[in-house]
Amino acid sequence: MNKPRLWVVSELYYPEETSTGYFVTHIAQGLADRFEVKALCSRPTYSERDMNVPARETHAGVEIRRAWSTRFDKDGLVGRLLNLLTLTFSISIRALFSFGKGDRVLVLTNPPTLPPIVGFIARLKGARPFLLVHDVYPEVLVATGFIKSGGVVDRLLGTFIGSTYRLYEKIVVLGRDMAKVAERRVGNEHDRVMVIPNWGDVDEIRPIEADQNPFSAKHNPEQRAIIQFSGNIGRTHDVEAILEAARSLGDRDDIAVQFVGFGGKASLVSAAEKPGIPLLQLPRQPRDMLPGMLSGADAVVIAFVDNMLGVSVPSRMYNVMAAGTPIIAMAHPESELALVVKEEECGWVLPPGDADGLARIMEHIVSAEGRAEAAQRGLRGRKAVIRSYSLPAILADFRHLLD
Repeated sequence: MNKPRLWVVSELYYPEETSTGYFVTHIAQGLADRFEVKALCSRPTYSERDMNVPARETHAGVEIRRAWSTRFDKDGLVGRLLNLLTLTFSISIRALFSFGKGDRVLVLTNPPTLPPIVGFIARLKGARPFLLVHDVYPEVLVATGFIKSGGVVDRLLGTFIGSTYRLYEKIVVLGRDMAKVAERRVGNEHDRVMVIPNWGDVDEIRPIEADQNPFSAKHNPEQRAIIQFSGNIGRTHDVEAILEAARSLGDRDDIAVQFVGFGGKASLVSAAEKPGIPLLQLPRQPRDMLPGMLSGADAVVIAFVDNMLGVSVPSRMYNVMAAGTPIIAMAHPESELALVVKEEECGWVLPPGDADGLARIMEHIVSAEGRAEAAQRGLRGRKAVIRSYSLPAILADFRHLLD
């Protein structure tokens, strides 16, 4: 019996290992037992931008078709816009000639220009479109200051996004706060919105003792308490508050604030590296260093700028929990991040911008009592991931959605 065909449409896909690329790749591969899965994506544009890959290949049971687009640096706004426009055009042409009646089509909101066009093409061709929302527009543009809340552009985009959502059978979001935003977009059809979270890789990411951790041996031989911010150092993250907390610690040799990664605000970290500030900046690490990197921290800060409620759920939190490391969440108390941290008692929750509160938690963690408490909170986080946020459970939800 032939398997039903599933198209996964996303800018990012294997070999990209940034968060969206990693998650969509594993979703597609995990569904290959039930569906004939085909990925329609770009050539690498993020962490693997310089890698040469074939336009078409089969990997882990998924046929990958890579569309042409420009590949400018994503941190430059003009280059990023050109990437989005050329990729959207290229993928849309392929979709028009590839989708068939009854095909399932799972579309990512990365980039945001894809869902309206690909959703329309799927309907035109008799396919069944499903939308996986990683970032909520136009709210993310408001939060990052690109457009004014309640302004003409905000209202027009909101109406357009609502029309886009109505093209899809189901809208999948990553958290409860995102669900509320999506429900406002679809009017009275709230049953079309469902929550399927991301997950932590509990097999690959696990706690590593300090004396057996190669990342700590290389980057923290002094065995200082490490407060870490890792991943995309982007515009939606409150890097400024973390730097302010680091400066307030003064010249200490028992603690360090460690930034690992790259992004639009990485230059702020570089500019803050001065004598007398316990600050460390490291480049993005390869995937095989992730367990040691996360385990090597006494706590990981996930800090959002204000107005991010319902806009984005940080996928990194599940791997932090899998590593047995507690989270310091600087986010709205009703955000999915804050809700999970509070429900699982796997860290601390602060309001956005609370640099003083962050500094107090940092100083507490330096103490023997604080380190013991952090270890206990981290252990609870790992147990929660194993119980509720692992890949098999998430794949079961997607199979049910797409059947």
